[in-house]
Amino acid sequence: MAVRSDASAALLAKKLCLTGAASMCAESATFPIDMMKTRLQLQGEAGCTTSRLGFAGMLRSILRSEGVGGLYAGLSPAVARHIPYTGFRLLAYEHIRAALCGAEPARASLLAKGASGMTAGGLAQAIAVPFDLVKVRMVGDARLVAAGTMHAPRYTGLANAFATIYRAEGVAGMYAGCTPAIQRAALVNLGELTTYDTAKRYFVTVFGDTLACHVCSAVCSGFFASLCSTPADVAKSRIMNQPRGPDGALMYRGTLDCWAKTVRGEGFLALYKGFFPGWMRLGPWQLVFWCTYEQLRHTAGMSGF
Repeated sequence: MAVRSDASAALLAKKLCLTGAASMCAESATFPIDMMKTRLQLQGEAGCTTSRLGFAGMLRSILRSEGVGGLYAGLSPAVARHIPYTGFRLLAYEHIRAALCGAEPARASLLAKGASGMTAGGLAQAIAVPFDLVKVRMVGDARLVAAGTMHAPRYTGLANAFATIYRAEGVAGMYAGCTPAIQRAALVNLGELTTYDTAKRYFVTVFGDTLACHVCSAVCSGFFASLCSTPADVAKSRIMNQPRGPDGALMYRGTLDCWAKTVRGEGFLALYKGFFPGWMRLGPWQLVFWCTYEQLRHTAGMSGF
């Protein structure tokens, strides 16, 4: 029994290391697109006086005013977030799927995969919310500094951000916007893990468990993850970035209130602000992550996902 427990713990540790390595590669490669997506979603908020830009205009504006380094504002919390987030969600997905359908993945129904993806994603995001909060604030600060409405960013780095937020807002402040963040993560993983798992079962019959199979499955998962999650992502970005007014009140009371005010002020399509850069980011992210992760699993002598 002790030998079996040790072997199980070693396997979990190996999977965590592999998911951490693959997710850090994917996040570093695609972060500039994610940063521009967040900036696009923050346009139109009260207090934002800059002109509204599209994806190409946002890219030119950032390069002109902040240089190439501006594309990587908030990279450190984004990379650090994926160590607990991606590791937990993939391990949880496999365990929940096995609990619902047994050890054979091919037997899993679409409903079981969807439930597994949403549950795993929501639980993983509950762990990673503080990292996400810091990333969104650092991206938002860089935008305000570039626009001249803020003298300097609130935080000098990841550790300073955690310490500053804890001193000023307490533990609750570390989880500001946790509800839309968890909702968004559940929807992302509904689209991502469910689609990748389902698509791979098809493409593996065409290509075998090869790189071509992983590429096609990853492209499908990126599109559906973006389609499911963009409205929640818009709410998450705005709620996490919102400052308190002079009376101490917040602009949004929650996800539904944020959606209602966004639609009233900017129209329904504002809920899909950042969809295309989000898809452009999630597509390559899925491609880099899944191809890297699957190859690392094979190199380590493990079966495919």
